[in-house]
Formats: sequence, C-alpha cells, structure tokens
Amino acid sequence: VNMQVLLSLLIGYVALYIVIYLHEVGHAIWYCRFGCKKHWYHVTVEPYLFFSTPLPVDIEKADNLSSNKDIIVSYGGILNNLIFTFIAYFLICRINIMDYYLSLFLWMFYTLHISEIVSYMFIGNLYLVSDMKNIAKRKPLLRWVNLVIGIILTLGYVWILTTIPQELFIYILIYNLLTIVCMGLGRIIFTIKHGKGS
Repeated sequence: VNMQVLLSLLIGYVALYIVIYLHEVGHAIWYCRFGCKKHWYHVTVEPYLFFSTPLPVDIEKADNLSSNKDIIVSYGGILNNLIFTFIAYFLICRINIMDYYLSLFLWMFYTLHISEIVSYMFIGNLYLVSDMKNIAKRKPLLRWVNLVIGIILTLGYVWILTTIPQELFIYILIYNLLTIVCMGLGRIIFTIKHGKGS
C-alpha cells in the first residue's frame, strides 16, 4: 500500500473523528446552558468512534429538563453539524486549494458533516433512533417534519457527492458510505441497548 493511500485513509479518519466530536459538542453546549454539564468541550468520543456521547452529564438534571429544552439538546448535535457544513463549504469555495491532502480533508469534513445530518434526519426518522427517537417521543409531529426535511437533505447530499473532485472521490465516497451504514447501525444498537442515545 503506498503512502498516499495510507495518508488519505488517515485524513478520512481524522476528519470523521472531528465531525463526531463536534456533533457531541453541539449537545454538550446546550447541556451546559441548561445547567446539566460543566464543560462543553468535555465529551466522550472513543478512538473506535462508536457510541459517542456528550457525557459526562448530570443525568438527574438532564432527565428533568422540560420538553422544549430536551428537544433543543437533541437537535444540538445536528445544528453543530450544519454550522460546520457551511464553514467547510465557504472554505472550499473561497480558497484555491492546491494541496491534495488539505483539499481531501476539507471535502471529507464538508461531506461527513452532511452525512451525519442525513443519517439522523432521514435514516434516524425511518427507524427511530437516538436523538430522533427522543424528539419524536417529546413531540410526535416532529418525526414527520424531520423525515421530510431529511428526504430533501438526502437528495441535496447525493447531488453534492457528484460535485466532489475526481481525484478525491473514491476516499470520500468510502468514508461517507461507511459513516452512514456503520453509524446508522451503531445508533440502532445503542438505542435498543439504552433506550435513548447521544
């Protein structure tokens, strides 16, 4: 295996780790605002990436949040993904990136944030898991609103994948597919095991 392949795979892993970390930070920020957590940046993301959470959280306080606050916490991760999607898109559009590895990282960072959003808003509402299960439990109508938004976002996501530069395409496609499939399955398992996810 040559060095470019190894570095490309490593860059994909680093981008995915950061995307997942930022998703959990999105939840953690709201937990902090609502008095359930001390430090927004202290979350749990293992090197193997599965079963990441915004823990440590004061579970007793979190369980006693109002419906609206709980829904805000549940949307917090997706909101962070959305914010960083726009930041990555802005950088890709505004910077003439000549370096292959920097370009790969930014495209990975951009598309993996979108894949996180799609996996929650679309897949996570077809089979209720994690944050989406929590939101639907609190406000059932939101499941269908989220699903419609998820379908629209999925169509946009598929189109975005067709705009990836050819030399980066295979790595980005592999990581995006793995993210959607593995994280989707991971959330289903986590939801079954714990009843409420990250």
